[in-house]
Amino acid sequence: MALTFDDGPTQYTPSILHLLEAHHAVATFFVIGPHALQRPAIVRREQHDGDAIGDHTVTHPHLTALSSARIRLELDGAANDVVSVVGRRPTLLRPPFGAYNTRVSRVAGQTGLAVIMWSLDPQDWKKITPQAIERRVINRMRPGDIVSLHDRYARTPKALTLILTDLANRGYTFVTIPQLLASSGGTRPGLVYHHGPRR
Repeated sequence: MALTFDDGPTQYTPSILHLLEAHHAVATFFVIGPHALQRPAIVRREQHDGDAIGDHTVTHPHLTALSSARIRLELDGAANDVVSVVGRRPTLLRPPFGAYNTRVSRVAGQTGLAVIMWSLDPQDWKKITPQAIERRVINRMRPGDIVSLHDRYARTPKALTLILTDLANRGYTFVTIPQLLASSGGTRPGLVYHHGPRR
């Protein structure tokens, strides 16, 4: 299964990276371009640790409300910010708020990005306890799931401690989005993915 984190890097991202390392796990981080420029060392650490780094736009807008030209500016702007930090252009896009349509996926394809959605959302953005977040993951988890989390809330690292321990005890391994989708042909620009192969 694949853990994904949106909106970083933030002051909470190092705690998440520490937990992933301690559990020999990797994840996918969808970074906001200016945030990557503000905390480049964290993004470089993500890359060094074997995590995947994806595009989460420049200003975190509802992409479906924008023109094709503005969508391209959002995607290219964040991608260029990532390149300036780690020297590699992202190939994955997480649309802010999960808002995408045919226009968004078409522009993503034109900019070399696959659209990565999710199959499990514990809604850590709500004001709920870490234990509630963990229960929502554990009770709904299926092999091949893509889990949507955020590295902008203090409660998420606390929940992650529980999630990593419980799911590892149940035999799950934690992989990046490219690793999750590799056995089914990998990702292709412009296509939308909600989960990995189901077993």
